[in-house]
Amino acid sequence: MGIRLGTKELNDAILHKQETDTEFQAKLKGLTFNFLLVGTDGPGNQDYQYEIKLQKGRFVHLGFDAQPAPSKIREPGFDKNEYQAKCVAPHKTLYDLISGNLELLEALRTVYIYGDFGKFMTQLPGFMGFIEFVTTLGIEP
Repeated sequence: MGIRLGTKELNDAILHKQETDTEFQAKLKGLTFNFLLVGTDGPGNQDYQYEIKLQKGRFVHLGFDAQPAPSKIREPGFDKNEYQAKCVAPHKTLYDLISGNLELLEALRTVYIYGDFGKFMTQLPGFMGFIEFVTTLGIEP
């Protein structure tokens, strides 16, 4: 049984895998970026938000919040001093992306990205590594 997307357990699995996966650093290609990842209309009719801070290819902070949908976390506003971007997408789109059923460039058509889109694009190889890394966790919808 895998880990459900939209739960705090995913954070725990990521941190554990970071410490045990010898290929981890190479997959994230030294990515340094702080962003919010929001899934809307997830399981239990909830919106959820992952706070992700990466420094030189390592997760240094993972936060999690869930609220009944529709919630304020799906709105565009966020602390731009702390995070460079906020990505908001329907739960199904995020699941398809991290399960390998949807390419990142295709997903960008349905994902709202707020903040520094230019920096997001310059970090694209690292984000693709991030998606590769998460697909190895056996995520369930």
